[in-house]
Amino acid sequence: MKTGLMLILALCSPCLWAAGAPTDPQIAAIVVTANQVDIDAGKLAESTTHSAKVRDFAQLMVKDHTSVNQAATDLVTKLHVTPEDNPTSESLKKGGEQNVANLRKLHGAAFDKAYIDHEVAYHQAVLDALDHTLIPNAQNAELKALLVKVRPAFVAHLEHAKSLQGSLAKVKMSGLGYQPPVLTVHVGQQVTWSNEDLVVHTVTAADRSFDSGDVPSGSSWSLVAQRRGTYNYVCRYHPNMHGKLVVL
Repeated sequence: MKTGLMLILALCSPCLWAAGAPTDPQIAAIVVTANQVDIDAGKLAESTTHSAKVRDFAQLMVKDHTSVNQAATDLVTKLHVTPEDNPTSESLKKGGEQNVANLRKLHGAAFDKAYIDHEVAYHQAVLDALDHTLIPNAQNAELKALLVKVRPAFVAHLEHAKSLQGSLAKVKMSGLGYQPPVLTVHVGQQVTWSNEDLVVHTVTAADRSFDSGDVPSGSSWSLVAQRRGTYNYVCRYHPNMHGKLVVL
């Protein structure tokens, strides 16, 4: 999740503030840019996803982050503060553009998963920045109050994104195959395999690190990813069925 990592580095890297804490104009630019990053990704998700849950989430992101940006714009206008571009806001803009470019190459379940994975990383990075950089260094009382006011919305967004992330970590056993054949998750995430075929299948790791046992038609089996690595797996009854689980 390269763009998610870029967001975290852009928002949280102490080296960006080696010359001193961010000023209020710089904080204003960071806030506006960070919200626009999520608005742009949300608009793309609205028009691309085929999942009602992902579309609802994307629409909420566009609505809420547009609202925050409007409040920030109204405040800086009132205070006669001009947002000042800085290394963090510029890095955020670049990372957001790269994220949208990467998402445009994806479709279906791959798009949904990449979008939601990025949303988890994005909201966690924003919360870390709010708590450790933006709120502590905001000098204007009204600007600080706005940042404190919007923080609960970012917490709610993060929990919503994590919930969706978990629901998307699913593999169907259908047509004597695993769909998707390759799934990438994070340590601590639960993965569920559902058998939609009329015959029994298994989910058996090539290195024997996990084995579902028999999973009858209409049943499912779940695993919580414990260790980073790449795990190839097969069905013991149908050795031509191959899958791969990548744990980050």
